This record gives sequence, structure tokens and C-alpha cells, in this order.
Amino acid sequence: MSETGATQQPALDVRGLNVSFRKGSAVSNIVTDVSFSIDRGRTLAIVGESGSGKTMTSLALIGLIDPRDGGVVSGSVKVAGAEVVGADRRTLRQIRANKIAMVFQDPAASLDPSFTIGYQIIETILAHKQVSRREAEQKTIALLKRVGIPSAERRLRDYPHELSGGMRQRCMIALALACDPEVLIADEATTALDVTVQAQVLDLLKSLQAEMGMSIVFITHDLGVVADIADEVAVMYAGELIEYGHVFELFENPAHPYLEALIASTPHALAERGWELPPRSSVEVRRDGIGCRYAERCRYARPACTEQAVPLAPAKGHMVRCIRADELNLQGTAPAAEEGIAS
Repeated sequence: MSETGATQQPALDVRGLNVSFRKGSAVSNIVTDVSFSIDRGRTLAIVGESGSGKTMTSLALIGLIDPRDGGVVSGSVKVAGAEVVGADRRTLRQIRANKIAMVFQDPAASLDPSFTIGYQIIETILAHKQVSRREAEQKTIALLKRVGIPSAERRLRDYPHELSGGMRQRCMIALALACDPEVLIADEATTALDVTVQAQVLDLLKSLQAEMGMSIVFITHDLGVVADIADEVAVMYAGELIEYGHVFELFENPAHPYLEALIASTPHALAERGWELPPRSSVEVRRDGIGCRYAERCRYARPACTEQAVPLAPAKGHMVRCIRADELNLQGTAPAAEEGIAS
């Protein structure tokens, strides 16, 4: 977990983040009371199943939840000291220009098919930086080279459909880096890629991080990727942060049954242990703040688990939301991709 000195503020500091959507009189709470921070040059992985709130959290971090669609965001998200929650459009534009950027899961859907790769990156630079078009073009070529695009001057004139999936994702990373952000959000950025290209993109992100000193928020469900890239891990379930700490601590000594189940559901662990994460029930998860949201699927659940609010509290060297955390002896694994965590 991040420990930031008094003289250095975190690159990203999230406190009490809530995301809900309103439709008429109905309110759906998607993300509830999420808090974490990332120091400069560090990587936080946010993990969990589909529907756990990972992507909604990432969209809130960069201010992309539109109140016109019924979205409501509360709490605090500070990027290099600048507050995102409640900021007006002009302020958000400035924050996105210089402090935070995002790489989305599907580059084919994120890049505009009507414009060349070069045009899209050049226009982004011109929109946020006081430079000439010639300077923006030269920076775009430098960015494409930086992310490993061969013949960058020629690729400048290519359209997205003319590139492979891996090349498109490299272009998306170049686009995200166009304004030199301090925090980069990668939302399932390697999910649509094959294993070889995925490894190349991960290596690229790590080398860019070392070169630029930026912080990375990596959204994924792949524990092998987490082991390869993350310093800290935030585990989400049903919109709540349920475990949070250093990657080695969490993988070797999980304190929440959900993380143990995630680890047990990886292919190598299935062969060894013979059990996996129980399927979701058709019963809707309680989001009223009473009881553990995972209790219905938990093999260690007791009546008390559903009768009281469960706070995020210290246990076994990190933060966990489980009233039995100190008494359970859960099974983890060594956090190294080469030892078989990766699927």
C-alpha cells in the first residue's frame, strides 16, 4: 500500500469514491466507497470479475461519467493534486491534457476509422498544447517510434484498419502519451491481444513507465498480467474494494475468500486444488451496506457475515473487507507469471 511522504503528494489519490446511476426514481449504486492512492512511478492493478466495478471506477478517475446519462459521482479523485470530481469541463480538459490519460480495451473501437493515425494524434496535441502543426507532426512521429511502430513516418498516413491489433494498441498508447500524462489508465488494454503481443505491450508499458516516471492504473481480470506489472493490487467485488495491498502480500497470503477463489480459478490451480470460484447466483447482490456482498458465494460464510456492515480494515499486512480475515488460513500462490498464474 502506498506510503507517501509529507513533501510528496500521490500521483493519484482516491477517497470515498461512489458512482451511481439514476433512472427516474430508481438509483443503482455501481461503485461504493472506494479509496486508494498511487505514488509516482508505481503501478496499481484493479482486478475482479466482469461487473465488479473496475471500468466504472476508471471512467470516474478521468471524469468520463456523463451526468446527462444519469451518472452521479461523489467522493474525491485528485490527480497530481487536481480534483476531478465536480470539476467543470474546462478544468477536466486541462487535467486530461497534462495529468491523466486512458488506453481503452478495444483500439479498433477507440480509434476513428475515418481519419489516419497521424491525424488523430496530431489533432490531440494541437488541442492541448501551444505548438505548430509541424511541431505536432514531429512529436507524433517521435511517439510512434517510442512505442515501437516501424517506419513511423509512413505509418502516419495509415488508417486504423490497415494496422494489426497489436499495432493499433501501440498507436492508442502513443495517443494517450501525446500530452505527457502523469497517470496512465489502461482498461483491459491487453485482453483482445494474443499472448505474444500481450507480452510485448506489457514490456512497452513498463519501459515507458521507467522512462517517463508515470504512474499506471491497470484494469484487468488476468492474474498473470497482475503478477507481471503491478506493485499494488486493489481487488473489487460488486462495486466494493474488498482487498488492497502489495502484490506479493496479496498473492502469497490472501485475506479475503474472494481473492483465494480467483487464484483457485486459474488453470494451474484448478488442476492442483479441484475447486473453483462458485458461479453467481440469480439473486441480486445486496448493496445496502449490510453484510458482506460475497457471502452468498463464500465457502467460509457464517450468519454474522450477513448481519453487520463489514469495513475495510487491516489484516495480515494489508487491507481487507472480511470479518473472518484474521482467523482464516487461505491458500495463495507465488506472484510470478512464470510459475503458472497466467491463463
